[in-house]
Amino acid sequence: MRTRRHVIALAFLALALAPARSTHAQTRVADPSYRDAQQQLRAATRDTIGRGADIGRLDTLGVALLRLDRLGDAARVFARVIALDPYDASANAGLGKMALFRDSLADADTLLARALARDRDPETVRDLYAARLRQGRWADAAALAEEAGEAGRREALLAQAETPPCAITAGPDEDHIPFAVTFPVPCVRVRIDGESVLLAIDTGARELLLDDHVARRVRLRVRAEQVPLDWMGHTQTVTVAVTPTMQIGRFTLADVPTGLLNLRKYGLSLNPRSEPVVGVIGLQMLRAFVPTFDYHRNELVLRRPSAPATPVAAKAVRIPFEIRGEADMFVHAELAGGRAMALEVHSGIPECGVMASEAVFTEVGLKAGTVSRMMGSANSWIQGNPWARVAVPSVVLGGVVQSGVPGWAVRGEGIDLWRDGVRSDGFVSHDLFRGWRVTYDWAARQMVFEPKE
Repeated sequence: MRTRRHVIALAFLALALAPARSTHAQTRVADPSYRDAQQQLRAATRDTIGRGADIGRLDTLGVALLRLDRLGDAARVFARVIALDPYDASANAGLGKMALFRDSLADADTLLARALARDRDPETVRDLYAARLRQGRWADAAALAEEAGEAGRREALLAQAETPPCAITAGPDEDHIPFAVTFPVPCVRVRIDGESVLLAIDTGARELLLDDHVARRVRLRVRAEQVPLDWMGHTQTVTVAVTPTMQIGRFTLADVPTGLLNLRKYGLSLNPRSEPVVGVIGLQMLRAFVPTFDYHRNELVLRRPSAPATPVAAKAVRIPFEIRGEADMFVHAELAGGRAMALEVHSGIPECGVMASEAVFTEVGLKAGTVSRMMGSANSWIQGNPWARVAVPSVVLGGVVQSGVPGWAVRGEGIDLWRDGVRSDGFVSHDLFRGWRVTYDWAARQMVFEPKE
C-alpha cells in the first residue's frame, strides 16, 4: 500500500512532467535557456520523489515551475511548503510574486515582507518594491529604492508621498482624442506647459517619456538623478523629472512622473515627413483612466475610473492579463501553433504585431528576413541588437485570432527572456490589434476586444 508521502510525491511528479499547455510544442526546439530550465524542472522533480516533506526540495521544485510560467502548479507546491513551514522564504516569495502578478497587492505585500524577514533575496526586494509602488505607498517604496536598484527615484518617490502623481484635476467623465498619427504607431496631441506636442502611446513604457530637449523648452521639475528603465526590449537610462501640468483632450493632469532621454531619432522615425514625435505616454498615466484604443475610429477614448466602459459590440472578447513588476502587462498567446507564450503588451513598437528574439521565432519554425532600412536606422536609438523582419503565420490570443502578423525578430541576446524570474518570450503590439476596439479594464484585469460591426 502506498503511503501518503508517496502519493504526494507522485502527484508532484505528474504535475511537473505534464505538458505545460501545448502538446504540439513538444515537437519544437526551444532556445538553450528554456531547455536548461526544463532540465532543472526534471531534476527537481526526480529529487522530490519519495521526499514529499522535504521543504528544501519542494522549494526547488516550486521555483523551477515558477520560472517556466507554470503558476498554478507552482502555487500548489508552495502551498504544501507553507503547510509545513508558514514562514519559509522561498514559498512566501513565490506566492507573493504570483499575488503581485494578479494584482492582489495587499496579499503580495504580506507574503513578500514575510519572505524578506528570513532571506534578503534581491529579486524579492524588487517584487516588494513593485508592490508598494503599485499600492501608492510612495514613502515605503522610497525606503526600498536603493536596495531595488533605483536609488535615483528615492527623492522623487518621497515627493509623491506629499503630492500623489497623475491626479486628474479637470475634465469630463469621458473624452475622445483623435489619433494625430496612426502609423507606424498611434500618436496624440497634448499640451505640456501650454505647448502643443505629439506623443506616441505605448503600454510598454512605464511612465511618461520625453525627449530631453523638451525639458529646455517647457517648465519641468528636473532632478539630477538617473535610473534604468526597460523599454523597447532594452534597458534605457532616463533622467528623473516631473511634468507639473499636462493636458490631453479636455483632461488636465498634475504632477506626472517623467523620464527624460534622447528621443530625436525615435521621433523622426515615427513621423519623418512632418512634426516629430517628442515623447511617449506610458502605462502609469494610462492607468489613471479606463482607456480604449479605438482603431475603428482612429481615436483614444479616456474615461475616469468612476465611469467604466461598457462594451458596445455584442461579440466582445475578453483576454485576461497579468501585471508583472511595477508596470509590465502580459498576456499569453500561441505563435504559429506553438506553446502558449507570455508576451508583454507593448503597443508602441513601430510596424509590429509581435516582437521576440530570433531564438523564440526559431522555436516555432520561423526565420527572420533582412533588417529593413527604416529599423536599421532606428537601431541607433534603441542601442540594442539589430531587428529583422518576420511574418508570423498565425497568432492566437484567446478568442482573438490573426493571420499573417508582421513582426520583428531581435538578433543576438537583445531581449531578456527571464524578467521578474519568470519566462517572458517577447511582446505583442498594435498591428495585432488593428481592426479592433481595445479597452483596458484594470479592475477586471482584462483586455476587451470589440470587432468592427
